[in-house]
Amino acid sequence: MKIPRKRKVTADIPTTSTGDISFLLIVFFMSTTKFDVKEGVKVMLNKATQAEKVSGQAEIKLTEKEMTRIEIVENGMIKINTEEPRYLSDADLDQIIMQKVEMREAISRSSTSQAERELKMLFLVKTHPEAKYSDMVRVVDHLVPYRDRAQISISTQI
Repeated sequence: MKIPRKRKVTADIPTTSTGDISFLLIVFFMSTTKFDVKEGVKVMLNKATQAEKVSGQAEIKLTEKEMTRIEIVENGMIKINTEEPRYLSDADLDQIIMQKVEMREAISRSSTSQAERELKMLFLVKTHPEAKYSDMVRVVDHLVPYRDRAQISISTQI
């Protein structure tokens, strides 16, 4: 007598509609996702004076008492205001920045006008487009400790 063997039942998962379901999920999440819109940096500008409104242009001239221009040339040399470009060590750079900040603070302390007393030294960092990014970062890293005593402006156009 032959004994019939029991057939093993295999479990099958129906996968025919998997593609349809995944497509519907993608469409659902794409249509319900809220994209974040960046608003940018808000800048508060002063209103023009009557003379500026009449002339149509406002020209502000800053001297070395108010602004220090730090220019990074393409070979990594640093030019301070009208000086010739030169390589500056970290200690030299710190010393120059400290001298400029202290000079501006001394002028502010001796001034009688309130606006003049509140004025901080402006450091304008201009980097040549061919200069290394690390050179610009090095200069800005030396300026950051003085951010409460000075203003920092960064530009990549010369």
